[in-house]
Amino acid sequence: ARLKVRSPSARPTTAGCRTMPARNTALGCPKSGAARLAAAAAGTVLATALWRGPAAFVPTSADNHALRGLARTSVGSAVAEPLLQASSSELGPMGASMPAAGVAAAVGCIIAGAVGLAARRRTPTNQRAAKANAVARRAGEVIETFLLKGPVTESNLNMKCSPLAWHMDLTGIVFFSLGVKPKLIAAVAGGGLGLHGVCPVYIADCYGIVGWDDASKSNVELMEKGCGQEFGKVGGAGGEGVVVVAFRGDGHKPTTPDGSGGLAGAGLHMLVTGGDVPAPSTAGAIYGGVAKGCYKLEHSGDLVQVQQFAVSSPSAVVTSFEGDATEAATAALAKAGAKPAAAGYFPCFCRGINKYGKDGVEPEAFAAAGLDGTRLFGMFAHGEFGPPQGEPMACQVDGAKPMEVSKGSMISVLSLYSK
Repeated sequence: ARLKVRSPSARPTTAGCRTMPARNTALGCPKSGAARLAAAAAGTVLATALWRGPAAFVPTSADNHALRGLARTSVGSAVAEPLLQASSSELGPMGASMPAAGVAAAVGCIIAGAVGLAARRRTPTNQRAAKANAVARRAGEVIETFLLKGPVTESNLNMKCSPLAWHMDLTGIVFFSLGVKPKLIAAVAGGGLGLHGVCPVYIADCYGIVGWDDASKSNVELMEKGCGQEFGKVGGAGGEGVVVVAFRGDGHKPTTPDGSGGLAGAGLHMLVTGGDVPAPSTAGAIYGGVAKGCYKLEHSGDLVQVQQFAVSSPSAVVTSFEGDATEAATAALAKAGAKPAAAGYFPCFCRGINKYGKDGVEPEAFAAAGLDGTRLFGMFAHGEFGPPQGEPMACQVDGAKPMEVSKGSMISVLSLYSK
């Protein structure tokens, strides 16, 4: 932690602290920014007590709160007791030559580091528990997804995505972006959270997006302003946002294929291209669509443009339709047998508001068909991939066969992922 000292007479403050990525424990720091701030705050309180002496130091309620938190750790209690019981207020030549706030900040950092080392020693037990939970969940795989509506900044995107950094079973993360620069997303996923060191991170620059809005507890459509007018449609209403999709569990396999191949063997492949010919499937069905551009955040932290990306999954039910959305969702849900927690959705950008005159018609139809509460994720595409229209297709990794990619126009593709 870095402490900002306002004046020699001021009490130390943690207002200038800058947190490290949540997964970075290489220096022995507590894992979360909140834990590091708490450790530094408690450390500065103890250091101030040492400098002033117990007789002159009157702790505030905030000081007491920080000390109680530090006392709950083995190292914190061991360090706090002798400091608070010290009868001398002199720090010797070094203390005499340093401003009070500077001494407090320095000692605070030392104590914060000590607490960090203790937290690091406890990590193996926490890791074992987290791994056990991940194994318990892995039977059905997990997809976490949400929409962050604009204006999107590094700060609010970091805050919204920070819980993902705690998962130990992440296998891939996809950002569907509307009006948000890929570099901003990369700065958060890479620099702020360090997710690129955990799993592949992909970004799709989209014509429009669809995702679950936590505030309204519903699926929301956003389309680029005027999108579709080139085809004589009313055009999108505009907006800005990012749909975040976190794939968890070993069953999901992210890849960056090309037109010659490269897809993993699976039951279903969600594939997004930047206009290139989609990769052929050696096993399993393909669904997805064409975006403006595709990007990958490299392990090195570099953001590079790629032809396409895919996330392959063990099983799902996928359907392509041009007609009634309620009928299509009802048939897909009947074949799936259970309501999924998440579903992929890739409509043509000539649908949505360009077909119905308003946003959200098909997501509302899905909810009426029994998918209420199911979180949609995806984008409005300039060309959609999916199976031929008709009966929904049940996709399973066992016995999956090569399938041709069907590129449609003016259709929607819906995929219900197995729990």
